[in-house]
Amino acid sequence: MAIMSTPAAGFALDASADVDARPRLPWPAWIAAGVLIFLAAAAGVLFAPAGTTVAVWWPAAGLSVAFALLQPPRRIWMVLVLVLVATTVANLAGGRTILQALGFGAANAAEVAVVVALLGWGREHFQLSSLRAGLRFAIAISAGSLAAGLIAAVSVTVLERGAFWPTIVLVAASHAAAVAMIAPFAALPPRVRVRANTVEMLAQSLVLVLVLALVFQLDSSLPLSFAPYPVLAWAAFRFPIRVVLVQSLLASLAMLVLTLAGRGPFASAALDVTEQAAVLEVYLLTIAGFALVISAAQYELRAVWRRLDASARLLTGSVVESRLGLVLWRPGRDAARLVWANPAARAMLDAELDGDDWSGPIASAAAAALRSGRTATATTAAGRTLTVEANPIHGGDDRVAVQLLDVTEVLRARQVEVEAAVEREAARSIRAELERQRDDFLATTSHELRTPITSVVGYAELLAESSGLGASERKWVSVIERNAERLSELVEDLLTLSGGATSTPRPKEPERIDCRALLDDAAASLAPIAERKAVEVLVDADGSVALGSRSDAGRAVSNLLTNAIKFTPAGGTVRLAAARDGDAVRIRVADTGPGMSDDELAHAFDRFYRAPGAVRDNVPGTGLGLAIVAELARRNGGSIELRRGDEGGLSAELRLPAVPTPSG
Repeated sequence: MAIMSTPAAGFALDASADVDARPRLPWPAWIAAGVLIFLAAAAGVLFAPAGTTVAVWWPAAGLSVAFALLQPPRRIWMVLVLVLVATTVANLAGGRTILQALGFGAANAAEVAVVVALLGWGREHFQLSSLRAGLRFAIAISAGSLAAGLIAAVSVTVLERGAFWPTIVLVAASHAAAVAMIAPFAALPPRVRVRANTVEMLAQSLVLVLVLALVFQLDSSLPLSFAPYPVLAWAAFRFPIRVVLVQSLLASLAMLVLTLAGRGPFASAALDVTEQAAVLEVYLLTIAGFALVISAAQYELRAVWRRLDASARLLTGSVVESRLGLVLWRPGRDAARLVWANPAARAMLDAELDGDDWSGPIASAAAAALRSGRTATATTAAGRTLTVEANPIHGGDDRVAVQLLDVTEVLRARQVEVEAAVEREAARSIRAELERQRDDFLATTSHELRTPITSVVGYAELLAESSGLGASERKWVSVIERNAERLSELVEDLLTLSGGATSTPRPKEPERIDCRALLDDAAASLAPIAERKAVEVLVDADGSVALGSRSDAGRAVSNLLTNAIKFTPAGGTVRLAAARDGDAVRIRVADTGPGMSDDELAHAFDRFYRAPGAVRDNVPGTGLGLAIVAELARRNGGSIELRRGDEGGLSAELRLPAVPTPSG
């Protein structure tokens, strides 16, 4: 309660609120807040009993605190200035002198500062989310209102020669009641679901109205004033905190208006005006404080219940209803006694349960695991394999916790994995053996073929030099000689692939290879084949000189050119080029054929690999050409690489060491 012309009571702020947790109000809101605080102070006149200057309730205090709770900590000083100015002006409008108005303005600002300090001053975002928060808020309101009452009482005593103790009591009570009714709306916690429905809320509201009508009838007695408490407790324990605070505010306003109208126990003729005001203020304060503290405590209980419910659901979903079998078991001499089991465990133990009696292979495995302290294994009648662990529960009346895990599928998957690994290893061994046998066959066969082919080549040369042959005979001998040379090259290629131990040895010193001549010889030797397919072969080489075996380089280029002509359609072009590239000579063979896919390029250098397109189109070949080129390049210190051309076709690039550039 406040003296009628007392300024709007202070303005409590939850200065502990988190800066980022509260909205940043625009400047027009500050102007509106100042106007509302001023108007609320002026409206306090309406709550004064007839013939007195004492205000039973001071709503400006509650509005000031509510606005303060919405501000970030860095604006506390601005809130204090706003409260000081608005309440000072309100007191001036109420007829007080400038000194008196400033005194009451300072009382309101001091109330804000005290409440802000007790609520933490920005360290946290204050919310009415627990019993502790409700009590803390009540203590802050009490301390702030006492501060306001003390300063107001000093001002009245010094400047107006008024009574000190009545003033401090009435001002503190009126401020505290107003703040407790209005300010909590600015410190509401997040919503939580309640079990009460709309019908119950309407029923409780109707009961509250009937109780207030009974208490505030014309001839009611003071003891009836406690009747609203159980009805408000009903709301506090069942309804959301917002509903409780609205009900307590509306009920308090109703009781205040009815008392000012001369109705109810607080308008008794046996009490003077000051006593009536004091009793009504205390009553309103207890109503508001009761609703505030109980609803905050109930909110905390609901929040705790929600966390416990979430934990229980997690426990139910992840453990009780999990695929892991969980059992509480009491061992016995003849049969174990099942105390509890989750659904997964009961499914595993179905064949071993007789009611709650448990016996069988799994029970025996559990007993063995309990004795040894190690994991045991059991096999069910259905052929399932379970791992069993058992641990005694200390203080659990000889009960044992058993965990059952069905590892049948894991074992089957592991067995399949092992069998697959064995099959892969066997296939790898077979493949390695086949490759070894193939290499042995190639080496042996090629070596055995070399002697007769050498004899054929030698005697063909002798026949070609004989003067007794006619023109036709010389042509036949030329064919024999040409094909014998081709067979000889093929044998050398096979020996190269088989390891090269019996192939023609490379020169101890690398030869100088004229790349222009190398490409011209390859193009000339394959010119008849290119002409038959109508494929144009173009040679573009600089004067680059490579180092290596000329025979190997010639065979490599010949194989690459043969492939290019073979896969280039009629009317196409094959380009041979050679150029120096740093310490290497790059020999490039590019065609305008269909090219190769990524998968085909990945296997191009595998022995006996033939592209699906070549097999489908019945293109002749053994699948050894590129493998031979790769081996020839490797043993001459070079490399071979295939690329798809930008405009189609295939480009093969053979790199060989170049003759070093003279220094100086």
